[in-house]
Amino acid sequence: MGFFYKHKPRGFNYVPRYYDPEKEAWEQKKAEAGLDSKLSHEEQLRLQMRKKWGMENDKDTAAERRSKVLRAIIIGAVVVVAFYYIFCTPMFTNLVAGLMGK
Repeated sequence: MGFFYKHKPRGFNYVPRYYDPEKEAWEQKKAEAGLDSKLSHEEQLRLQMRKKWGMENDKDTAAERRSKVLRAIIIGAVVVVAFYYIFCTPMFTNLVAGLMGK
């Protein structure tokens, strides 16, 4: 009779977890403030790293941003002028004619 015996399906122990983004944000705020929080040491280190790395991006002052924009405008103008002199002057047509052997 072992040939016709069907085994019962094996179950699994799945425990659903509840995720609350508001509670997680609250825990992060408590950890940032230095209050007692339920975050593990590893999560607190991650939070500190995000905080430090994110602040470096915000350190650009208005003068630095202005200088970056001015530098981009100057480089763009140089590229446009170079493009004009290379492709829109007789120098380019003479160069092409010389290379073609005419």
